[in-house]
Amino acid sequence: MAATVLIREYNGAAPGTPTDKTSGTVRFKNADDASVDLANPLVVPAAGQEYSYEKFLRLSASGDYTQISNLVLYTDGAPGFIAGSPTEVDVFYAVTGSYRAPAIPDEGSDPPQSDLVGSPVENMSNLFAAVSGSPIDMDGINTGPFTPTSPTADQQEIGDFVALVMQVKPGATAGITNAETITFGYDEI
Repeated sequence: MAATVLIREYNGAAPGTPTDKTSGTVRFKNADDASVDLANPLVVPAAGQEYSYEKFLRLSASGDYTQISNLVLYTDGAPGFIAGSPTEVDVFYAVTGSYRAPAIPDEGSDPPQSDLVGSPVENMSNLFAAVSGSPIDMDGINTGPFTPTSPTADQQEIGDFVALVMQVKPGATAGITNAETITFGYDEI
């Protein structure tokens, strides 16, 4: 039997409430919740930039497997939220070993900054720079290989958290953006 690996979004105060987003949608907005709705939308700013609340994602595994290792995350390298204006709506990331309640980054900073990787605050990285040939390491802090404590249906958290933030700039077109896909990869034996 193979492992069942889920992508979970975490919201709220630590330790966070997980919501299964495997094959689902993560909605960036001005609220810390996992709801996929049109409430609390990001607004196209007149100047500067607007940021969403952070979206924390982490993998979890269950099933009868020996080990899971080499967790990565990547994109197709081409932001396409708004056709013809790929730089007006973008996503940035930071990887962390632990969860804290999501926040909105300081909107005076471009790119967004995060305190997730320690002090001082550091710039977040552009998510679309992570491609299959150069993915984000998702088990660099909470290192694998990950093994089940016993064959069980219970989900076990594995790897690191990635915090994602959407950035909207003044040239963006108002309305619902196109969907984008991120891919998680791992080795299993």
